[in-house]
Amino acid sequence: MEIVEVDGRDATVFERFFTLRDAVRQEDEFPSNRGIEEARVLMADEHSDVRANGLGLVDGDTWLGIAWLDWWLQENTHEVTLELAVAAQYRRTGVGSRLLDAVIERAKAAGRTLVSSTMHADAETGESAGTAFAAARGFERKHVELHQVLELPLSEERLAELDQPVDGYRILQWRDEHPDEWIEQFADALSAMAEDVPTGEASSEPARWTPERVRETDALRIKQGRFCHTTVAIDADGQLAAYTEMGGSTTNPDRLFQWGTFVRREHRGRRLGLAVKVPNFRSLQAELDQPAVLHTWNAPTNTPMIAVNEHLGFRPVAQRQDWELEL
Repeated sequence: MEIVEVDGRDATVFERFFTLRDAVRQEDEFPSNRGIEEARVLMADEHSDVRANGLGLVDGDTWLGIAWLDWWLQENTHEVTLELAVAAQYRRTGVGSRLLDAVIERAKAAGRTLVSSTMHADAETGESAGTAFAAARGFERKHVELHQVLELPLSEERLAELDQPVDGYRILQWRDEHPDEWIEQFADALSAMAEDVPTGEASSEPARWTPERVRETDALRIKQGRFCHTTVAIDADGQLAAYTEMGGSTTNPDRLFQWGTFVRREHRGRRLGLAVKVPNFRSLQAELDQPAVLHTWNAPTNTPMIAVNEHLGFRPVAQRQDWELEL
């Protein structure tokens, strides 16, 4: 057996790497993984905030397991984020530990002091084979989010019931690229959300967004074949008070994502979360030509957003847990 380095530039190697990773993710009841081109662009291209690469444990022509690594370049430069995937027939044979040892060796050589990893777990018990492995290898659970899903499309009758415009605000919408007129305020709102969102005991630093970083993210998403619908609420003074973003990819049109939803503190308590979500549903669903599942993740302590999601009809299907290993 040997460790193979993966950088996304060799199409044949990356396909073997991705195929194993994708097969493991498909074991989830509601998988939320990227398509192969989305993943390849993320790994092969250069980005200002993250460098991605991978490892594979290979025996001859057989791929036993893989590790996807995200090396953070702006915030959290002490950390590398790991995703492990082991083919079903090779689990409990030391493959995961062999890959983890290789990751730890490389993390230490790069001066990183923390390995973080996200584990999927049962919605009620919070346990899984992944969490058991993490605990056995010395990782500590630091944060838990509830994975909720909603089947789309919602009927127009249901959207009409939910639609409750809020006086004193106007609604604006755009698709994919954030307009120059609003990009500075939007970047500021993204930074405010990063500071505000519950993260439990995780040691991650919040992202600091700039207009340039937003534009880079837009360009990456478009190159990956992903799309994004954005709806914002603007107050009487012309300030961006709330936003929500939903989208997906052209390769997996039945798998959609509720990305960020944020209401500034001084505007909370006015149902602005719902006021931006409903028109965004209409925008998103106008392009749907088949049933789809919308995914979202929120900390259980984020009770206002959980309440909004439950009102919309989201239901819990799993937990997503953040684990950390100090080196």
